[in-house]
Amino acid sequence: MARTYQRRSGRGDRRARDPKRQRDRRVRLPYGAKRPRSRFESARETALRALGILLLTGFVAGVAFAAGAYLGLVKSVRQLEPPPVAEAHPTYIYSAPLGEGDGTRRVIGTIFQGKNRQTIPASEMPPHLLNALVAKEDERFMQHPGVDLWGIMRALWVDIRAGRYVEGASTITQQYVRNVYLSQEQSITRKIKEALIAIQIETVKDKEEILADYLNTVYFGNNAYGVEAAAETYFNKSADDLTIAESATLIGLLWSPSSLGEDKAAAREQRDLVLKKMFDAGYITQQDYEQALEEPMPEEWPEAPMLETGLTGPPLTREFAELVQDELIRRYGANTVLRGGLSVYTTLDLEQQLAGYEVLYGPNGYLPSPENPDAALVSIDPETGHITAMVGNRDPESQFNLVTQARRQPGSSFKPFALIAALEQGIDPDTHFISEKKVYEVPKGNGQTERWKVENYEKVERGSISLKEALWESDNTVFTDLVMNAGGKGLRNGPEAVADVARRLGVSADFGEHPDPSIVLGAYEVSPLDMATAYATIANEGRRVEPTLIEKVVRNEGQPGEEILFRAPEHPRGRQVIDPEIAREAIGIMMGDVMWGIAGDAALPGRQVAGKTGTSENFFDSWFIGFTPQLTTAVWMGYAEGGKTLEELLSRDGALYGTVGSPEEIWHDYMLQALDDEPVERFEGVEEPPPPEREEAPSATQTP
Repeated sequence: MARTYQRRSGRGDRRARDPKRQRDRRVRLPYGAKRPRSRFESARETALRALGILLLTGFVAGVAFAAGAYLGLVKSVRQLEPPPVAEAHPTYIYSAPLGEGDGTRRVIGTIFQGKNRQTIPASEMPPHLLNALVAKEDERFMQHPGVDLWGIMRALWVDIRAGRYVEGASTITQQYVRNVYLSQEQSITRKIKEALIAIQIETVKDKEEILADYLNTVYFGNNAYGVEAAAETYFNKSADDLTIAESATLIGLLWSPSSLGEDKAAAREQRDLVLKKMFDAGYITQQDYEQALEEPMPEEWPEAPMLETGLTGPPLTREFAELVQDELIRRYGANTVLRGGLSVYTTLDLEQQLAGYEVLYGPNGYLPSPENPDAALVSIDPETGHITAMVGNRDPESQFNLVTQARRQPGSSFKPFALIAALEQGIDPDTHFISEKKVYEVPKGNGQTERWKVENYEKVERGSISLKEALWESDNTVFTDLVMNAGGKGLRNGPEAVADVARRLGVSADFGEHPDPSIVLGAYEVSPLDMATAYATIANEGRRVEPTLIEKVVRNEGQPGEEILFRAPEHPRGRQVIDPEIAREAIGIMMGDVMWGIAGDAALPGRQVAGKTGTSENFFDSWFIGFTPQLTTAVWMGYAEGGKTLEELLSRDGALYGTVGSPEEIWHDYMLQALDDEPVERFEGVEEPPPPEREEAPSATQTP
């Protein structure tokens, strides 16, 4: 790879080296400056001189200390070799306790030393592979000396503008140092060491060697460690034979190795993003770019996987354990995780996990046959963010996690976000709208508009109805009036306001800068984990706590040198994203969907339940997300391959599923078991909604 700069020795100042100019000049005071000094002035001068000497001494000592530390690092780096990946005892992944104390935990996964690790020199890596890495991970790699100060300032500016962590600034060299020489703990000391070692490594290794070292040590998913193993695993060829498109594919996998390593469509999307970066940076021509975009992915993905995955465990907990493995590798690097000696304590409640699987796919469950639809179920403790159960697939060998990877339309389960936006803008939930077929002219830019026709399920028209009752009956036309600000009674900047609430609550979907009004009907695709996170935030009175899988990570537990690498806070602070009063008002209204609305099948005897149903267009997806004060659970039903309707399973009245049961029923049966023997809790400061004042109460026989 050609270098873009060259080190030059500076010429310095010729005058400074001229001995004729090196004369000792004494500084003279101006005429008339001398005068007798008072005792006070003399004492002050003495004190200032002493203070100056003290500060100078401290500064010199600090510089000497820093220089000594740096020289020590320089010396140590010159002696550093990549640490051997020697097998110790495996990394064990444990469930949450089944009873009192850690002794009641069970092993749900074991990460052992993988065998598919291969190292090749830079000469056997094609130039476009190295260029792809630079374009994707570190555009200024050829210019900076190991630490990119400009990149740090840019990332800081992006984070400040976003008000949250959006962009990192670690260079490829820093990432290599972190993976090979250091732990990945988040501390100032580690970051300083990382930066200093990165700078020094760049003085003892050339750029191509650093790129090769990085590619030889990074994890690509499917137990492939190093780019040679990855090339063999995904394309059944040597790295030296990779095409531009294949090189971009492997570099794209680094964004999320385990998930992209199983999801060919998502891997292709990442490939195309890398190719665009390569083209924009000038690494490939327009013709190369277009040809690479057209190159098909392998028919089998991966094309030649190893039989051993590096992770073993019961099929019941495999998907959860895989997510834990991904998180461990992200935090500590593949070398640390595979080296073993880690004890990983997770949040998974085995009793809830088993209940979820049995209710969905067990012999007496709702979906026992492979001919039945698929489903996903995920539970979160809203106060701590602990993921306590996750069931995503009927087939334990499936490589696609429906909880985290599936992106499906949430339908009417998105309407609570519009309700919260309305409450934030001061709209009274008792405000009445007209429920009837609507036609809107939606602006599309350049002065153009598009007609948008909206009607309710089975073309029902309810006449005058309040906003909260419209939520209970899942009335589409009222909520489209709300988002379109029909008659001036709705939301200002409706689509943007709904998207803003969804983002704050925890939905990660890309709504764009100007979402379509159909966002209020759940037209944008989301994952079950996204929806569970958002509803858990509402249940936690508007305080968002990030979902977590891991409670504690210990290295060398019970041995000399035992070290706690991570411990989740017992009471995480989270971030207040919705005003507590508004969250409590929304909870009360959402309770009405179960008490008086179409979600009556989700009611739990003696417990307060809030939630919302959802059905996507053409009945491809059906949802219920609900919560009690101590547990939030999302249930999705559909077909994993997509594009197949659930409508044939509906009975004539549109409410009951002929042979399999609705998501509300699944939620109900699972929660009865999950909360068995748990104390009954009530939502603090939340009033149960009275029944509607309409002549006929909303029927629980309507599909949202």
